[in-house]
Amino acid sequence: MKLFFLGTGAAEGYPAPFCRCPNCELARQRGGRSLRLRSSLLVNDDLLFDCNDIVAACALYGARLDQVATLLLTHSHADHLDPTELTWRAYPFAKTPLPMLAVLGPWDATERIAADWGRYNDHLRLWLADVRPGGRIQRGKYTITPFAATHGTACPLIYALDDGSRTILYSTDTARYREDTWEAIKSLRYDAVIIDETMGHGQGSTHMNFEDVIHYRGLFEQEGLLKPGALFIAHHFSHGANPPYEELCDILGPHDITVAYDGWQVEI
Repeated sequence: MKLFFLGTGAAEGYPAPFCRCPNCELARQRGGRSLRLRSSLLVNDDLLFDCNDIVAACALYGARLDQVATLLLTHSHADHLDPTELTWRAYPFAKTPLPMLAVLGPWDATERIAADWGRYNDHLRLWLADVRPGGRIQRGKYTITPFAATHGTACPLIYALDDGSRTILYSTDTARYREDTWEAIKSLRYDAVIIDETMGHGQGSTHMNFEDVIHYRGLFEQEGLLKPGALFIAHHFSHGANPPYEELCDILGPHDITVAYDGWQVEI
């Protein structure tokens, strides 16, 4: 399974456009891995988690989305879903024949798209379906398992994804897991866990911080949920509570937690 991190920042990006705090200024000076678009992940060139800064990501990191046939939405917040980005699928913005795109996600997220274009749109080459926690969805080679997140929207989701060879957990925009979510997560074993670390040294009711992520790193290990050589990856960093890339590595690296960065491509 190939993972391509198109963005690893929180809603305001990193640095934030209207901020001159020490973290933002240091990120501007350093550039590179300290610069973050809003979080999105491309898997195997044909499946995308969330849809926000994709024009910028493709221009900056050389990604192509013409093979994407499945878009998984985690929730309805604008930093994870910008319906305008899907406009660029239509001719003449795209002159390449595109596969029909299945957009799967919580009802309040899909409704934001349906309000403009309906639930099936041949011009944009997409169709929409609502997803809820429980059960599994088959899309070609992918087995998709949605779990309930702890976040501030009507039906936020995180996902396990199995491509027949590897299994990942994409866990963004959630605080500590609900008991039923944790029990469901434990039904699988993972080659990579990609986990929300928005709050850094701070606290929040809808996101995780350093303490939470380190806690779950130990818990996944203790419960035997990580396959040999599995990666445990932190992402979705807010500038307000997280230092730039190098300092994040110093904090999380000793706990065997990898710090994601924009443009990172890794095969698991």
